[in-house]
Amino acid sequence: MLTLDGYLLARRAQFSLAVDSYDTWCLLLPRTGAFAYEVSGGNSGVARFGDLVICPPGGTLRRRMLRPTSFFHARFSTQLEPPVGCTRLPDPDRLRADLAMLDSAEGYADVVAAHVVTDLILLMLRAHRAAPGDELVRRATAYLLEYFASPDLSLADLATTLGISPGQLSRRFKAVQGISPIAYLRNLRLQKARELLTETDATLQTIAERSGYRSAFYLSRVFTHHTGHPPSHHRNVNRV
Repeated sequence: MLTLDGYLLARRAQFSLAVDSYDTWCLLLPRTGAFAYEVSGGNSGVARFGDLVICPPGGTLRRRMLRPTSFFHARFSTQLEPPVGCTRLPDPDRLRADLAMLDSAEGYADVVAAHVVTDLILLMLRAHRAAPGDELVRRATAYLLEYFASPDLSLADLATTLGISPGQLSRRFKAVQGISPIAYLRNLRLQKARELLTETDATLQTIAERSGYRSAFYLSRVFTHHTGHPPSHHRNVNRV
Protein backbone atom coordinates (compact mmCIF):
# COMPACT_ATOMS: atom_id res chain seq x y z
CA MET A 1 0.00 0.00 0.00
CA LEU A 2 2.82 2.42 0.89
CA THR A 3 6.62 2.42 0.62
CA LEU A 4 8.65 4.92 2.61
CA ASP A 5 11.47 6.54 0.63
CA GLY A 6 12.86 8.76 3.37
CA TYR A 7 11.88 10.94 6.30
CA LEU A 8 13.12 13.69 8.60
CA LEU A 9 12.05 14.75 12.07
CA ALA A 10 13.69 18.04 12.99
CA ARG A 11 13.43 21.54 14.48
CA ARG A 12 14.76 24.52 12.54
CA ALA A 13 14.47 28.28 12.23
CA GLN A 14 14.18 28.00 8.43
CA PHE A 15 13.80 25.27 5.85
CA SER A 16 16.94 24.27 3.96
CA LEU A 17 15.10 24.89 0.68
CA ALA A 18 12.26 27.35 0.16
CA VAL A 19 11.09 25.49 -2.97
CA ASP A 20 11.45 21.83 -3.89
CA SER A 21 9.98 19.26 -6.27
CA TYR A 22 9.83 15.50 -5.70
CA ASP A 23 9.69 12.36 -7.81
CA THR A 24 7.44 10.70 -5.22
CA TRP A 25 4.68 11.84 -2.89
CA CYS A 26 5.80 13.92 0.07
CA LEU A 27 4.17 15.14 3.25
CA LEU A 28 5.06 17.92 5.63
CA LEU A 29 3.43 18.64 8.97
CA PRO A 30 4.36 20.92 11.87
CA ARG A 31 4.59 19.65 15.43
CA THR A 32 5.16 23.12 16.89
CA GLY A 33 5.37 26.53 15.26
CA ALA A 34 3.90 27.31 11.85
CA PHE A 35 4.93 27.62 8.23
CA ALA A 36 3.45 29.15 5.09
CA TYR A 37 3.05 26.76 2.18
CA GLU A 38 1.95 26.63 -1.43
CA VAL A 39 1.40 23.38 -3.34
CA SER A 40 1.13 23.33 -7.12
CA GLY A 41 -2.26 21.89 -8.02
CA GLY A 42 -3.40 22.28 -4.42
CA ASN A 43 -3.80 25.25 -2.12
CA SER A 44 -1.76 27.72 -0.09
CA GLY A 45 -1.96 29.03 3.44
CA VAL A 46 -0.44 28.57 6.89
CA ALA A 47 0.01 25.12 8.46
CA ARG A 48 0.00 24.54 12.20
CA PHE A 49 -0.22 21.43 14.37
CA GLY A 50 -3.03 19.26 13.06
CA ASP A 51 -2.49 20.26 9.43
CA LEU A 52 -0.99 17.83 6.92
CA VAL A 53 0.45 19.20 3.65
CA ILE A 54 0.73 16.80 0.70
CA CYS A 55 2.67 17.40 -2.53
CA PRO A 56 2.18 14.96 -5.45
CA PRO A 57 4.94 13.37 -7.58
CA GLY A 58 6.32 16.00 -9.94
CA GLY A 59 4.64 18.78 -7.97
CA THR A 60 6.28 21.82 -6.41
CA LEU A 61 6.16 22.63 -2.71
CA ARG A 62 6.97 26.13 -1.49
CA ARG A 63 7.40 26.63 2.24
CA ARG A 64 8.54 29.39 4.60
CA MET A 65 8.72 29.17 8.37
CA LEU A 66 6.88 31.91 10.19
CA ARG A 67 8.74 31.07 13.40
CA PRO A 68 11.08 28.24 14.49
CA THR A 69 9.22 25.01 13.86
CA SER A 70 9.62 21.34 14.63
CA PHE A 71 8.26 19.27 11.77
CA PHE A 72 7.95 15.84 10.20
CA HIS A 73 8.77 15.44 6.51
CA ALA A 74 8.49 12.20 4.56
CA ARG A 75 8.74 10.98 0.97
CA PHE A 76 6.78 7.91 -0.04
CA SER A 77 5.29 5.89 -2.89
CA THR A 78 1.72 4.63 -2.75
CA GLN A 79 -1.14 3.36 -4.88
CA LEU A 80 -3.50 5.49 -2.83
CA GLU A 81 -4.50 8.98 -4.02
CA PRO A 82 -3.94 11.37 -1.11
CA PRO A 83 -5.67 14.75 -1.55
CA VAL A 84 -3.15 17.35 -2.72
CA GLY A 85 -2.68 20.43 -0.54
CA CYS A 86 -3.40 20.92 3.14
CA THR A 87 -5.90 18.90 5.15
CA ARG A 88 -6.92 19.42 8.76
CA LEU A 89 -6.67 16.01 10.42
CA PRO A 90 -9.75 14.99 12.44
CA ASP A 91 -8.00 13.28 15.38
CA PRO A 92 -5.24 15.38 17.05
CA ASP A 93 -4.77 12.83 19.85
CA ARG A 94 -4.05 10.09 17.32
CA LEU A 95 -1.63 12.42 15.54
CA ARG A 96 0.20 13.08 18.81
CA ALA A 97 0.39 9.32 19.45
CA ASP A 98 1.84 8.73 15.97
CA LEU A 99 4.51 11.39 16.48
CA ALA A 100 5.32 10.06 19.95
CA MET A 101 6.05 6.67 18.35
CA LEU A 102 8.66 8.34 16.16
CA ASP A 103 10.31 9.86 19.23
CA SER A 104 10.56 6.53 21.02
CA ALA A 105 11.50 4.27 18.07
CA GLU A 106 14.86 2.60 18.60
CA GLY A 107 16.38 0.08 16.24
CA TYR A 108 13.29 -0.08 14.04
CA ALA A 109 12.75 3.60 13.26
CA ASP A 110 12.13 3.02 9.54
CA VAL A 111 9.35 0.54 10.28
CA VAL A 112 7.70 2.95 12.73
CA ALA A 113 8.03 5.85 10.29
CA ALA A 114 6.38 3.81 7.52
CA HIS A 115 3.53 2.96 9.90
CA VAL A 116 3.12 6.61 10.91
CA VAL A 117 3.04 7.84 7.32
CA THR A 118 0.46 5.19 6.40
CA ASP A 119 -1.70 6.17 9.36
CA LEU A 120 -1.46 9.87 8.50
CA ILE A 121 -2.58 9.22 4.93
CA LEU A 122 -5.50 7.12 6.16
CA LEU A 123 -6.49 9.91 8.56
CA MET A 124 -6.34 12.37 5.69
CA LEU A 125 -8.48 10.20 3.42
CA ARG A 126 -11.01 9.75 6.22
CA ALA A 127 -11.19 13.52 6.70
CA HIS A 128 -11.95 14.03 3.03
CA ARG A 129 -14.55 11.27 2.92
CA ALA A 130 -16.31 12.95 5.83
CA ALA A 131 -16.33 16.33 4.04
CA PRO A 132 -19.68 17.13 2.44
CA GLY A 133 -19.79 16.90 -1.33
CA ASP A 134 -21.48 19.82 -3.04
CA GLU A 135 -22.00 20.17 -6.78
CA LEU A 136 -22.65 23.90 -6.43
CA VAL A 137 -19.29 24.36 -4.71
CA ARG A 138 -17.58 22.41 -7.50
CA ARG A 139 -19.19 24.77 -10.02
CA ALA A 140 -18.15 27.80 -7.97
CA THR A 141 -14.57 26.55 -7.75
CA ALA A 142 -14.39 25.92 -11.50
CA TYR A 143 -15.77 29.42 -12.16
CA LEU A 144 -13.15 31.04 -9.90
CA LEU A 145 -10.35 29.06 -11.55
CA GLU A 146 -11.48 30.24 -14.98
CA TYR A 147 -12.24 33.90 -14.25
CA PHE A 148 -9.97 34.85 -11.31
CA ALA A 149 -7.99 37.29 -13.51
CA SER A 150 -11.08 39.47 -14.06
CA PRO A 151 -10.90 42.44 -11.67
CA ASP A 152 -14.69 42.80 -11.86
CA LEU A 153 -15.35 39.34 -10.43
CA SER A 154 -17.24 39.58 -7.14
CA LEU A 155 -18.95 37.25 -4.67
CA ALA A 156 -22.30 38.79 -5.56
CA ASP A 157 -21.78 38.13 -9.28
CA LEU A 158 -20.71 34.55 -8.63
CA ALA A 159 -23.72 33.94 -6.37
CA THR A 160 -26.06 35.38 -9.02
CA THR A 161 -24.50 33.13 -11.67
CA LEU A 162 -25.12 30.10 -9.46
CA GLY A 163 -28.62 31.19 -8.40
CA ILE A 164 -27.88 31.39 -4.68
CA SER A 165 -27.44 34.16 -2.11
CA PRO A 166 -23.90 35.34 -1.28
CA GLY A 167 -24.34 34.22 2.34
CA GLN A 168 -25.42 30.70 1.38
CA LEU A 169 -22.58 30.43 -1.13
CA SER A 170 -20.01 31.48 1.47
CA ARG A 171 -21.26 28.95 4.03
CA ARG A 172 -21.41 26.03 1.60
CA PHE A 173 -18.06 26.90 -0.02
CA LYS A 174 -16.26 27.11 3.33
CA ALA A 175 -17.78 23.82 4.50
CA VAL A 176 -16.14 22.04 1.55
CA GLN A 177 -12.99 24.06 0.80
CA GLY A 178 -12.17 25.17 4.34
CA ILE A 179 -11.93 28.85 3.32
CA SER A 180 -14.36 31.45 1.99
CA PRO A 181 -14.74 32.00 -1.77
CA ILE A 182 -13.21 35.46 -1.34
CA ALA A 183 -10.11 33.98 0.33
CA TYR A 184 -9.94 31.26 -2.35
CA LEU A 185 -10.07 33.93 -5.07
CA ARG A 186 -7.35 35.95 -3.35
CA ASN A 187 -5.12 32.87 -3.10
CA LEU A 188 -5.53 32.18 -6.83
CA ARG A 189 -4.60 35.76 -7.68
CA LEU A 190 -1.59 35.80 -5.37
CA GLN A 191 -0.40 32.45 -6.73
CA LYS A 192 -0.55 33.86 -10.26
CA ALA A 193 1.32 36.98 -9.15
CA ARG A 194 4.04 34.83 -7.56
CA GLU A 195 4.45 32.85 -10.77
CA LEU A 196 4.74 35.99 -12.90
CA LEU A 197 7.18 37.63 -10.49
CA THR A 198 9.39 34.54 -10.56
CA GLU A 199 9.13 33.52 -14.20
CA THR A 200 8.83 36.81 -16.12
CA ASP A 201 10.31 40.31 -16.29
CA ALA A 202 6.85 41.89 -16.52
CA THR A 203 6.25 45.15 -14.70
CA LEU A 204 4.25 45.09 -11.49
CA GLN A 205 1.37 46.88 -13.24
CA THR A 206 1.26 44.17 -15.94
CA ILE A 207 1.41 41.45 -13.28
CA ALA A 208 -1.42 43.14 -11.38
CA GLU A 209 -3.63 43.21 -14.47
CA ARG A 210 -2.92 39.56 -15.31
CA SER A 211 -3.62 38.53 -11.71
CA GLY A 212 -6.99 40.24 -11.32
CA TYR A 213 -5.91 43.55 -9.75
CA ARG A 214 -6.45 46.97 -11.30
CA SER A 215 -3.24 48.59 -10.06
CA ALA A 216 0.30 47.76 -9.03
CA PHE A 217 -0.28 49.71 -5.81
CA TYR A 218 -3.21 47.55 -4.74
CA LEU A 219 -1.45 44.30 -5.68
CA SER A 220 1.60 45.38 -3.67
CA ARG A 221 -0.55 46.16 -0.63
CA VAL A 222 -2.42 42.82 -0.75
CA PHE A 223 0.74 40.84 -1.53
CA THR A 224 2.68 42.39 1.36
CA HIS A 225 -0.18 41.94 3.83
CA HIS A 226 -0.71 38.25 3.07
CA THR A 227 2.87 37.07 2.43
CA GLY A 228 4.78 39.27 4.84
CA HIS A 229 7.03 40.83 2.18
CA PRO A 230 6.60 43.05 -0.90
CA PRO A 231 6.53 41.72 -4.49
CA SER A 232 10.03 43.05 -5.18
CA HIS A 233 11.44 40.92 -2.35
CA HIS A 234 9.71 37.81 -3.69
CA ARG A 235 11.14 38.43 -7.15
CA ASN A 236 14.69 39.03 -5.87
CA VAL A 237 14.70 35.94 -3.64
CA ASN A 238 13.09 33.49 -6.06
CA ARG A 239 14.59 34.42 -9.42
CA VAL A 240 17.17 31.94 -10.71
